[in-house]
Amino acid sequence: MQKLFKQKLVERGLKGKVRANQSGCLDQCEHGPNLVVYPDAVWYGHVAESDVDEIIDSHIIGGKPVQRLRLADDCLNTTVCEHRKGSGQ
Repeated sequence: MQKLFKQKLVERGLKGKVRANQSGCLDQCEHGPNLVVYPDAVWYGHVAESDVDEIIDSHIIGGKPVQRLRLADDCLNTTVCEHRKGSGQ
């Protein structure tokens, strides 16, 4: 998905202005594939290739995060997320 993201950024003239780095699951594997937009620190989960245009257009260009893909703050950096196997045990 990173290659697609980079390609779409180039198509919109954002090469050199926005960076698309590849990483592991960012300790959020149960929500993957994941994507984080900095400096906003907005985390997206279950991102599909079909979501890339919307994230770029709405959030990166328009400044409006895509709410339907956004991970809840309670699920980030915690061992008790309802989606994590064995959570709350």
